[in-house]
Amino acid sequence: MIMRSLVFPAALALSALAGQVSAQATPDDSCIWASDGECDEARYGGTGACQPFTDTADCSATAATAQCQYAFDFECDEARYGGGGYCADGTDTFDCALVASGVIDDSCQWANDGECDEPRYGAVPNCRDGSDTTDCQAMVSAREALFDLVPADILARLGDDSCRWAFDDECDDAQFEGTGACANGTDRTDCRAIAIGGDDSCQWANDDECDEPRIGTGACTSGTDQTDCADVIFLRNRTNACDTAFDGQCDEPGTGTGTCEARSDTADCIGRGRPANAGDHYFGRDDRFLVNTAQAPWRAIGQLGGESGFCTGTLIGPRTVLTAAHCVTEDGITVSLPDTFTVGLSRGHDNGVAQVVSAIFAPDYSPESAPPGGGNGNDWGIVTIDRPLGDSTGWLPIHVLTADEMLLVSEGGLVVAQAGYSWDTGDNLSGHVGCRITRAYSDNTILHECDTTNGDSGSPILVPVEGGYAIVAVDSQFTDAEDRNAAFHWGNLAVDSRAFAKAAAKALIEAGP
Repeated sequence: MIMRSLVFPAALALSALAGQVSAQATPDDSCIWASDGECDEARYGGTGACQPFTDTADCSATAATAQCQYAFDFECDEARYGGGGYCADGTDTFDCALVASGVIDDSCQWANDGECDEPRYGAVPNCRDGSDTTDCQAMVSAREALFDLVPADILARLGDDSCRWAFDDECDDAQFEGTGACANGTDRTDCRAIAIGGDDSCQWANDDECDEPRIGTGACTSGTDQTDCADVIFLRNRTNACDTAFDGQCDEPGTGTGTCEARSDTADCIGRGRPANAGDHYFGRDDRFLVNTAQAPWRAIGQLGGESGFCTGTLIGPRTVLTAAHCVTEDGITVSLPDTFTVGLSRGHDNGVAQVVSAIFAPDYSPESAPPGGGNGNDWGIVTIDRPLGDSTGWLPIHVLTADEMLLVSEGGLVVAQAGYSWDTGDNLSGHVGCRITRAYSDNTILHECDTTNGDSGSPILVPVEGGYAIVAVDSQFTDAEDRNAAFHWGNLAVDSRAFAKAAAKALIEAGP
């Protein structure tokens, strides 16, 4: 099961930076295309010409069918029509309409482009189930041809694709050394290649880049980019999620004490070295450790969570949390609120849980990424929670780099620290102390060498100040290095406090005591 950095279903439009936006909006017909007899809100499968809540009359009939939490995701989830049964009969009407009528066609705008876009086949849901028939039938035929080559005994063990996480390109069946998120025999398609020892059936195979989930870009299904991933296959489906990870002692069954689950104590059991072409290369060595969240500054760092994923955030006031913009918006237009903020979560304990009530992000933020220094300095967001957790844990101040510190950056010598909820450490907060900021750009971003990965989005980059630590940046993304001949082709990009210091000060005032 792949967990992305935090992206939540769109909730409402963000009109301006100045006002924190609640999770409610008043439906109206303010769109220019309202009341034309056609639903134009994308959340209901409409044209997308109208923003959410602005084409109410036209979309009301469609909205009435939104009884299932998975409605309007373009995937038919009613069991009677071959869906996974995640929606009761009659509650996923829009998504199931074509399949239910038997009119499966090529009505999607992306039909006949050579790529299947229907979610029921595990594709990116650009088309509603039943609307990209030609492309998807071709894909299914090619997939079944590969299954014809699988020995009968392995085929029987593969079973079917009844798992909720089937078709996510990652093998989750533990009997094939998958993640274990699926019961044995329920993740057939994702585990086919691994079950036979791997192959190069992915369209991106043999391009000199590993594209399998977690150990590479994720563009290929597990086991289908065997040649390109040969150097990093030993990391497949391995984590550091054990509560005793990074303590120097292997605790996995068989090779260690057995107090950790299999493949959950990676750094201790197979070493910290990481090949340059690994998806989580950590600049050749994994230097993280599990921090003590009872101590400062770590106790003020927490996890923003919801149904669709997780990010990291840091208390900068009693009820104010600093994070990345892409943790609170998917499209740069609408706010997508996480559900909760859990501060100091680690090793089964936490320092408090609060509900998220509102969020703002940079008004000129765009989810489109630019080259380093090309305009990425808007990936910051500020969240307000319903309880003053900071009164008990404390919070961290924001610090803007001084001229002397900028000089150290230019010399590659500004030493910092970082901590976040990396995807592979589960609910344990991992940190890296003694890493460096290596470059600062005029677009208010920095490059750093702290060991961050998915889930660390929004995590703080910290500098020592009198009396403790202060936040100088928030982690944003991986980015292509300027020198493609460098040992590592990826750098870590963060948005520094030049971009958000004033907005944060204003948000603290508006949040009140």
